[in-house]
Amino acid sequence: MAVEAARGSGRETYTYAVPEGLDVVPGHRVTVPFGRRSTYGFVVSLGTEDPGVEVKPIATAGSEPLLLPHQVALARMVADHYWLPLIECLRAMLPPRVRATGSSGSQASSRQRRHSRLVELATGPASAAPRLELTDEQNAALDLIGANQVTLLHGVIASGKTEVYLAAAERALADGLRVLLLVPDISLTPQLVQRVRARLDAPVAILHSQLTELERAQQWWRTRRGEARVVLGSRSAVFAPIPRLGLICLDEEGSAAYKQDRTPRYEAGWVARRLASVTGARLVAGSATPSVVTYHDATQGEMALATLTRRVRGRDAEVDLIDMRDEAAAGNRQPLSSWLVEAITLALGNQEQVILYLNRRGMATFVLCRDCGKSVQCLGCSVALVQHAEIDGLICHYCGYSRAMPSVCDHCGSRNIRGMGMGTQRLEGMVKKLWPQARVLRLDSDAARGPDSYFEIWETFSERRADILVGTQLVARGLDLPAVTCVGVVDADLPLHFPDYRSAENTFSLVVQVAGRAGRDGRSSRVVVQTSNPEHYALRCAASNDYEGFYAAELPSRKAFSFPPFADLAVLTRTDADDARAAASAREAAEALAAGLLKEGIEGIRVMGPAPAFIHRLRGEYRWQVTLKGDGLERARHLAPRGKGWSYDVDPVM
Repeated sequence: MAVEAARGSGRETYTYAVPEGLDVVPGHRVTVPFGRRSTYGFVVSLGTEDPGVEVKPIATAGSEPLLLPHQVALARMVADHYWLPLIECLRAMLPPRVRATGSSGSQASSRQRRHSRLVELATGPASAAPRLELTDEQNAALDLIGANQVTLLHGVIASGKTEVYLAAAERALADGLRVLLLVPDISLTPQLVQRVRARLDAPVAILHSQLTELERAQQWWRTRRGEARVVLGSRSAVFAPIPRLGLICLDEEGSAAYKQDRTPRYEAGWVARRLASVTGARLVAGSATPSVVTYHDATQGEMALATLTRRVRGRDAEVDLIDMRDEAAAGNRQPLSSWLVEAITLALGNQEQVILYLNRRGMATFVLCRDCGKSVQCLGCSVALVQHAEIDGLICHYCGYSRAMPSVCDHCGSRNIRGMGMGTQRLEGMVKKLWPQARVLRLDSDAARGPDSYFEIWETFSERRADILVGTQLVARGLDLPAVTCVGVVDADLPLHFPDYRSAENTFSLVVQVAGRAGRDGRSSRVVVQTSNPEHYALRCAASNDYEGFYAAELPSRKAFSFPPFADLAVLTRTDADDARAAASAREAAEALAAGLLKEGIEGIRVMGPAPAFIHRLRGEYRWQVTLKGDGLERARHLAPRGKGWSYDVDPVM
């Protein structure tokens, strides 16, 4: 039994007796006594052997198991790999209302007054769309998917990967099986829902975090009861209770959005591969820019590799790498190069649409005193505050702390204080001034806070009721908008400066993906990539859409420094309100880990650190990290420090 009240105890399971007349199986949600109180838990196994100690009986059990047998097995795999308590993995498989009550959302609600637009789109009437004739490459990919349990579908932008997913889904549905379609970002979902509803004659369920809690419970129950034959959702949908699962499609494999950044910290792609193994379902992971690790697995024969080398429609946009150092030398100190301004003006003159990508929210990156050089910092996090127009002040993007824009420097009293850098909000304002007749939209996590905000912004732009879309990485993937003929990447260097071994991979991927939003219907298109480092191989390969060239350039450094795919990583973080105490605790843990590995003869694992986390202070607490690097890191799990203040992140996304 995995027990809710024991989440922080460090103990995985407890033994309880099953009373006469009570029928339970693994996956059942039950109520049990725990200490002096009552709590709920989940049955994870049954046995007939006498435990040798007195055990308390289960108090009550639901009428049916909430979790399917394969989900219990999957939860164990996830718990083992990510060093998590089993109860955390089981909790992740249930919407909050179902987890709390065991039944919420299972029946129609008379008090429900509204439905999210996505749910209405998924459950409302749909007009059938004719099936497109597949190309020879697409048919070959479809046959390879049918012959292998796990397949990487590596296809250039607009090569028809979604058509391959839908054709594979049709085959699975014809065999009486069900289909799971995963996307990294909610912004991609409306377009995909439309295509799925038009092509697949099957009920669809939507699962993602932007739904109301009642809607999540309702969609979950539709899935659990087998009423939905196709489930479409973001990363958490990988834990959906899908009976007779036959096909898993992981769209845009390698996206950082598939990594959960809070407990339980899992990566949906890794979980999807284990889900395929425990259910026997086929998995197809598709992307124009797959992760280096996944592509390496495919080249080593650990999964099948299907390739789509030709676009099925449209044509590649012309990509220009603009050296912003030359722009500065020519006297242009503005964030938009003369090349990009010219390209936008031309597109607007032709009544075409423009996407501008900048992966920073807000008005300014930071507010700086020009005399003493100090920036305005968050009181509880070691990060600079970001200027936001909607509050006429500054906000911390990590803890939510806000304050008014200072008139003088907090450190030296100087009045020479101003916003530096640029975020999407400031870029939006600049674009409106440069092209006052243009209709401008912004898509970032600030602009899309409401339950239907993503849908409404996408709908407005797709219906050509706006001319320019300014956004963060939410605009970079999946959007299929034929009128977009100009794309600008305002600061392509930003990911390169991030302290992450994947910085080059992230740069290459984002530039290729956002460039792929142009040229979808064959019109002459242009992509302008602004950079101060045009010689970098990630940008050169992105400009020529050369994935193999990037992979060949990236792999040697990964091997030389023992980064994935040549080693695994785990980051152990100690958090404390006192910096010295956090540092001392992390140092003791690193020494104990190193000594334990040596004593037990465990080879092939390095202990690095301790070191302060990239964001050293977060929400008022200091963070120090110990990193493990090597093979078979699960061999060191029993040596990891435990107790309050410690958290683990296996396969971290930094």
